[in-house]
Amino acid sequence: MKKFKFIIDGSKYEVSVNEIENNVAEVEVNGTPFTVEIEREQKSTVTTRPSVKPATVAPAASHSTAASTMVVKSPLPGSIMKVLVAVGDNVKRGDVLLTMESMKMENNILAEVDGVIKAVAVEPGKNVLQDDKLVELETKGSSHSAPTEKPTPAPAPKVEAPKPAPVAAPSAPKPVVGGFKVKSPLPGSVLKVVVAEGQAVKRGDVLLTLESMKMENNILAEKDGVVKSIAVTAGQSVMQDDLLLIMD
Repeated sequence: MKKFKFIIDGSKYEVSVNEIENNVAEVEVNGTPFTVEIEREQKSTVTTRPSVKPATVAPAASHSTAASTMVVKSPLPGSIMKVLVAVGDNVKRGDVLLTMESMKMENNILAEVDGVIKAVAVEPGKNVLQDDKLVELETKGSSHSAPTEKPTPAPAPKVEAPKPAPVAAPSAPKPVVGGFKVKSPLPGSVLKVVVAEGQAVKRGDVLLTLESMKMENNILAEKDGVVKSIAVTAGQSVMQDDLLLIMD
């Protein structure tokens, strides 16, 4: 039991709190019992969340690509005819590095990338096997730094490319009976035909050029004769053993 004394407007009050159960209290005021309902304030719970600072994004670090060495290997066995580059030469993609003879063809070995000749591993007259090292080519490195933020330019208007004119299919070769048949030694694409029908050729003359395995291959005449019929045209794809031309 708890006792309290109050003075309200000059009057004295003695209050005894006997029992409190839930929100109901039994009290006595100056000896008179009362049942009093206690109204309690509801305290709202406030959850304070820590402030979150935006993450700081570090700028992308600049990076550079060092120069690398590319090894040019022989795509097939053969014999080196001539070397057209030397150490220190600058070459462009598509330049002829050397010429080798294989399968009765002159094969031009081309540079696949721009670079500088670092080493030459062969010389004219040397025999090589497939995957033998021919040339070491040092490709030029590039440096890239993180670009500063710039406004994105508006996209350029699309321009429709003109439709290519239909290409007429090559006429079928004339059937010819007899003669010496020159066939393709490997699959590829005809780059150019050097001779014409009725032209006299000597053994070793170039008849046509064939691109295969990223090489220019000169198809040579194996004997003296006259071109009787040509079965292919420039740009035509051929398979191994396809007929190229016929000689008398």
